[in-house]
Amino acid sequence: MRYSTTEFSTLYSRCFPPAMRLAISLLHEEDEARDVVQEVFVRLWESDVRIENPTAFIIRSVRNACLNRISMLDTREKIRLRLTLEPPPDDYDPDERGGEVNSAIERLLTSRERQIVEKIYSDGMSYKETAQSLGVSVSAVNKNIVAALKKLRTHFKSSKS
Repeated sequence: MRYSTTEFSTLYSRCFPPAMRLAISLLHEEDEARDVVQEVFVRLWESDVRIENPTAFIIRSVRNACLNRISMLDTREKIRLRLTLEPPPDDYDPDERGGEVNSAIERLLTSRERQIVEKIYSDGMSYKETAQSLGVSVSAVNKNIVAALKKLRTHFKSSKS
């Protein structure tokens, strides 16, 4: 019992935005998030099963797919670090790179974004701990992290070219 094109289109229109928000909040990368959400919808379209609560199914599937993707990326990164074949360039100075990052943080981020980035990445606090210490919601912490990382990624991608 597959979905008709009209039913699926309606389902897609209704569920795509919240699925994307969830995926972006977990992956912090819009392209990766879009890939995950699209894969979930493709699997649903291709399946022969009609789901009783498709919205809950899609959200749960997106969450699980994101967690799987994160796990896979973590594993790849660990392997890449262990199997690094090329040493860093002779002129690579990690302290200088850290200085570039700190400078970008100071120039590009709002004071709230800087506070949150510092608590999470320097102090090692969780989103929940950060939210409690600043008196804001976990959602606000997440939104600020997403915005801050987007600014930093954009800055460093453009400085590479």
